[in-house]
Amino acid sequence: MTKQRLAILEVLRGSDAHPDADWVYREVKKVLPHVSLGTVYRSLEVLRDAGLIASLEVGPRRRYDGDVSEHQHIFCTACGRVVDIRLPSSLLGELERRAASEADFTVTGHRVEFYGLCPQCRRKAGK
Repeated sequence: MTKQRLAILEVLRGSDAHPDADWVYREVKKVLPHVSLGTVYRSLEVLRDAGLIASLEVGPRRRYDGDVSEHQHIFCTACGRVVDIRLPSSLLGELERRAASEADFTVTGHRVEFYGLCPQCRRKAGK
């Protein structure tokens, strides 16, 4: 693996902010000053395709997650914040069984996402 891709992977695994490519670029540039934005974009796609990182569509922006373990996300609809949550596998299994039964499908996967207001935006909205 190239030093650029290793640096990108390290930056993503060290962040729980689900950053976009521009943020990753700024962070990697601190360690590798000559890295280009194009290299970061291409490397993010290669790392995603290899299953080493995940990508999320958050509004018009693509964000990245260095945690590829089984988990779900909750998105703030006001500020775009993304938070990892971990639902019990028993609950997800029950949802899959119900979906399969109701639709007469063989379920091969799922994506569960939640949307709402984070605590900071909720406080702002209450003022």
